[in-house]
Amino acid sequence: MGTPGAAGRHRIDRLLGSGGFASVWLGHDAELDSPVAVKILADHWALREDVRERFVREARLLRQVDSHLLVQVFDIGELDDGRPYFVMTYADRGNLEERLAAGPPPLNEALRLAVEITEGVRALHERGIVHRDLKPSNVLIRSVPGGGERIMLSDLGIARTEDHLSSLTLPAGSPGYMAPEQTRIDGAPDRRSDVYGLGALTYHLLTGEPPGERPAPPSRARPEVPPPVDEAVLRALEPDRDRRWPSAAAFGAALGRVTSKVDTDPLAGARLLRRSRRRPPGRRALTLAASAAAAVGIAGGGAFLVLDRQGGADGAAEGTAARMADPRGRLLRTDAGIPPRYRALIIQAGTWCELDGLSPALIAAMLRAESGFDPHLRDPARDEYGIARWTPSILVHWQPGGLDHPEPRPEEITPGLSIPAMGRYLCFWGKDLRDVPGDPALNLAGMYRTSAKTVRKEGGVPERYRAYAETVRRYIEAYKPR
Repeated sequence: MGTPGAAGRHRIDRLLGSGGFASVWLGHDAELDSPVAVKILADHWALREDVRERFVREARLLRQVDSHLLVQVFDIGELDDGRPYFVMTYADRGNLEERLAAGPPPLNEALRLAVEITEGVRALHERGIVHRDLKPSNVLIRSVPGGGERIMLSDLGIARTEDHLSSLTLPAGSPGYMAPEQTRIDGAPDRRSDVYGLGALTYHLLTGEPPGERPAPPSRARPEVPPPVDEAVLRALEPDRDRRWPSAAAFGAALGRVTSKVDTDPLAGARLLRRSRRRPPGRRALTLAASAAAAVGIAGGGAFLVLDRQGGADGAAEGTAARMADPRGRLLRTDAGIPPRYRALIIQAGTWCELDGLSPALIAAMLRAESGFDPHLRDPARDEYGIARWTPSILVHWQPGGLDHPEPRPEEITPGLSIPAMGRYLCFWGKDLRDVPGDPALNLAGMYRTSAKTVRKEGGVPERYRAYAETVRRYIEAYKPR
């Protein structure tokens, strides 16, 4: 895809991020003398009417809500080559994931941000929209006159209006922040799924980490957290949605009763937050930065490479994403021949969930065994394509956004679609292998070639795939950190 010179009256300056379905560019509105973000549908999807409609639908939903707490859409149109685009608010301060990589902000700032995010979700719900993918990278930050900041929710690529929530849904969302019902086929997520996402975001803001399956009260990690905040957050994180807060408004009201007694002056909080960025990230923060580098949610559920603030394209973007993902090679060796442009995606897939055997080294080893890292692999006899040898009718269920995006054609199966899908697939079915004997990583690899049912029945890797599993084992040893 070439660099567009302009989108309507908006000059295009540089690429901000690019993924499987769309790219986002920094633009400039000369008439208003203002920077803007321009989201453009990827060229290989532009001829698909169903994809174009979903792309335009996101812009319409954002416009309908028309809240300063969401990214605002100013214009929509088509480039000269026919690709649709829409113009939206530019977040000049990045996103919350980048902020949290340096650790949790001060308590007053954490609570202020949590309340603002909750108000943004409330605005969505009042228009009958369920976001379904609340996570730090989808919370953008914009400066405001006077030195303050405000948040803006972004990425309605897998959002649904409530009149469509009863239709078939497949697993969709982001690990660590999605409600249990979002991990199940036809889990029918509703507003309470967003309440869980709000609870997870608030937990991360308070403690520096997303919640696990059985989260402890935030005050255990941070003693100054008031007991009412503990209670509000843990109720939002209830696995049983009937026991959660019934709405974002109810959760926000519970937080509001506490924050009214805490200094949440935005300028004071911003000053403290800027000082907090100087702290070096810990091991857990490094892992979270890996996920941020691989999946910035600004382009409709696709996996993204993140560029540095000065831009740069293609190779420069890939190098930056790889450095952000794992700068010291703690998750995946940097000297073992893994293509740098895939490292961020591999780390994202290998840390998609906490599962015995799953690791970035396993994902890299499987990609090497499946295709030799060839993104253009074609095997029509087996109906398998791309770097991870996906069959299109299977990939459609596991690609970012699931069935909210159409089944890709073979030539549309990019690494940005297929590598994250491996993490989703292994996490969803891998839990069925917990009591299967043998090496958990090799059992997952065998499952990828067959099915969880077959691996369970055989009591491990089926005999006909043991040579494949041995190849994966050798590559794991080559790729895992020393």
